[in-house]
Amino acid sequence: RVLFITSAYPTHPDDARGIFIHRLARELCQHATQVTVIAPGAPSASSSETMDGVDVYRATYWVPRWQCLATDLSGIVPALRQYPWLVAQLPPLIIALTWHALRLSKSFDLIHAHWLYPAGIAGVVAAKHHRLPLVITSHGGDLNLAKHSRVLQLMCKRISHASDACIGVSRSLCEQFRASGIAEDRSVYFPVGAHVANISSSYPGDCDKAFWNFKSFDGLRVIFVGSLTPRKSVETLLEAHHKLEARGLSVASAIVGPGSLRDGLKSMAREALMKNVFIVGEQPPSLIPMWISAAHVLGLPSPSEGQPTVDMEAMALGLPVIATDIAGTRELVRDGGTGFLFPPRDAEKLAISIE
Repeated sequence: RVLFITSAYPTHPDDARGIFIHRLARELCQHATQVTVIAPGAPSASSSETMDGVDVYRATYWVPRWQCLATDLSGIVPALRQYPWLVAQLPPLIIALTWHALRLSKSFDLIHAHWLYPAGIAGVVAAKHHRLPLVITSHGGDLNLAKHSRVLQLMCKRISHASDACIGVSRSLCEQFRASGIAEDRSVYFPVGAHVANISSSYPGDCDKAFWNFKSFDGLRVIFVGSLTPRKSVETLLEAHHKLEARGLSVASAIVGPGSLRDGLKSMAREALMKNVFIVGEQPPSLIPMWISAAHVLGLPSPSEGQPTVDMEAMALGLPVIATDIAGTRELVRDGGTGFLFPPRDAEKLAISIE
């Protein structure tokens, strides 16, 4: 019996937030492992439910309809930077996760915390109290953000040293664990991966007009899939699109994903008189392969990543990937072989790669 503690988890089947953790829990349940998940509370979400055979408990940490610290697509630390008043929700979130972990974990064999904070904090307390083994997985955002904060660095070091094993979803994250003093045999590279058998490019009959307009475009079709937040640097892709149009090239760009920057990106495309830009917003996870398969190439301009699953899904559908030359994507994309790598926020180099 395994207890997952996570900082992000979907509230319904079409919710993309933390969907890769739900898929992992679901697959483990199908292989005779009982998995229970503790996740932060979310507006309109039930305090307990079962999703695809996975029991989920949501830790209420604020007035239910105003619980928003852990629902921001950028993550908790970026949310605090954008909305400093949310710091008031941080202590009760940690306390709520820890209380649920202490209450539930005594009947489990193993605790698996996803992200070092705040889930890792709750995991350490519960594992020590009940003398259970603790595994912690970094998905990238936690360790990458800690590079810019001595407080976060110290916290990550203390949490990782208190665990029995540390998993990095990329080799570079494992190197960061080892740089903090974690022994090599306790630092494990284990990517999230993409379940290729579940990736289908079939088109349901109720696809919206934007999809068919994009798919039928007679030119090069580029797609971005991810959260529309500052850390994804989607504007770099739009700048590259604009440069290619100025050179007279026929290109269409589809921007797929939820986030607060959707309206700003639409304004950017409109003010620059860009053509054939489809900013479609959030789509159900089940339709993401369909959107990817309608394109010729995936563009991922993020300046920071763990190991992006969308790259693997694109490759599974036969698409080359153009991504920033950073540790997480460098492990997936062979520059000049399976795609191209370009410097972060360099729209000109991205345009050249697309061309």
